[in-house]
Amino acid sequence: MQRRKSIKNIALLAGGLIALPSWAKAWSLETLPPMAALPLPLLEGNTLALIIEAIIPESETKGAKSLGVPAFINTMLADCYEKKVVENVEKSLTRVEGIAQSKFQQGFAALPMAQKQALLLEIEKGEDKDLKDFYSLIKNLTIQGYTTSEYVQTTFLKYEMVPGHYYGCVPVKS
Repeated sequence: MQRRKSIKNIALLAGGLIALPSWAKAWSLETLPPMAALPLPLLEGNTLALIIEAIIPESETKGAKSLGVPAFINTMLADCYEKKVVENVEKSLTRVEGIAQSKFQQGFAALPMAQKQALLLEIEKGEDKDLKDFYSLIKNLTIQGYTTSEYVQTTFLKYEMVPGHYYGCVPVKS
């Protein structure tokens, strides 16, 4: 009998069961680190938030910006992507500002929503590979952040922590 190995496995199992509830919870604004600790500077962070708002705007339901998706994306960039990707995002955010300035003689923040969306559609269909990669990344992360938020999971997808329900008194069909 290998007692030490058995005790070690039981301890690991118990630790995993204790950590499981905190790991399985949906993310919320309270679980994200403050924006100051994240990689994008303030101006680029504001432009990013406006792009995210243009991708999933407010309507009768909450939009991506109000659900904290910009903080989610900033955290993802800080924790999950290489420095090269983060630098491309920073450069691309600056370029989006420049494109808006040259095309509409206004900064991206001052544009109406329709012009913001038209500009992003132009970037998506354009020839510049870096800008297309940037927009694809931001769009995918926006969708991921929005669909995994607590609001969407509980309101639209009827998420249950433990799926299924036990019905004890159900007649057995024969």
